[in-house]
Formats: sequence, structure tokens, C-alpha cells
Amino acid sequence: MTENKSAIEQINLGFNEQEDRLLLKIGLADKTEITVWISRRVAKQIYASLQQAGSALLPSGNAISNANDNVGLNKHQAVANFVRDTELQQKMAQLDFQSAYLNNRKARSENPLLALVCQTVSIGNLPPAMELKCSNGQSVKMAMTGELIQALASMLQLATSEANWDLAMSSFIETGTALTSKQVLH
Repeated sequence: MTENKSAIEQINLGFNEQEDRLLLKIGLADKTEITVWISRRVAKQIYASLQQAGSALLPSGNAISNANDNVGLNKHQAVANFVRDTELQQKMAQLDFQSAYLNNRKARSENPLLALVCQTVSIGNLPPAMELKCSNGQSVKMAMTGELIQALASMLQLATSEANWDLAMSSFIETGTALTSKQVLH
């Protein structure tokens, strides 16, 4: 199977009541779209993968740490953590949760893929990636940047809440400035 890489331009995650599943839509820069059905079990795995990737990116274990995490660190480490957290917060503030998802993309598959398992994979010195292994043998891999971790975690919390799934998910977000409660799943 060939790998088809393209930058993520938009993500949409919503609950489909008839299917009792989440539908993940990944809009790519080449104007194509990957759609994946997510079951309750896989949603739990995705959240665990996001937490694992967030822990790998920052020593605090959260995608956004707080000032108390810097206690006991040397001055250089504390400054580096502060700079990294500030940069992530600035990137998060630039994410667009208000614009509608563009539905005029060409589907990469006739029907949505069905995710069977989610895992975190590492390849050399690259950032960790979340891999969704699907029922047709294909895999969807997304590099887990801090912004993507935060965005997916927020969307997953909102979508599973809408689905009334009792997934106990703690919040990644330590500050109220990154995202607000008026978000939409786009």
C-alpha cells in the first residue's frame, strides 16, 4: 500500500445517532477528505493516545502545563517550559473553531473507513503519531503536534458528551484562554 501524505487543513468530529458512532472528517490541503467511523471503544483509545503524545511532547504530561509544574526544575528548564507553553497557547488561540467545515472535498474512499484500533507510534526523531488502523487494512496516521492534540482532545470531549458516552476524560486544558465553551466541532 502506498502512503499518501498531505497536510491537515480542517478536522470535524461529530456524533451520528443512527450509527452510535463518531464520524471523524479530516480535510486535507489537497482538497481531499478522509472519513473514519469511531466507536466508543476506539474513542477511549484515541483519548489515551492523545494523552500519551501530550506527555511525550512536554515534561509536565499536559499539552499545556502550569506554573506549578516548574517547581523543582532548574532555571533553564523552567524558562524553556514557559516558552514552549506560551508558544502552544499562541498557536491554540489561532485555531479556528468557528468556521464551517468545507464539505466540497473529494472523498479518498467511497465509504467512511471503520477504525478498529488506535495507537501511538514513533518513527525515529519525528513527533509521535496517532495511527487509526481500519477494517479494510488501511491506516490513518496523524503527527501529534501540540495544537492537534489540544484540538482533537477538545472535539472528542464535546462529541462524546453529545453522544452521552460515559467516557471519563480529564481536561488537557489548564487555562481558559485556549478554548472557550462556545466552540463548534469544526
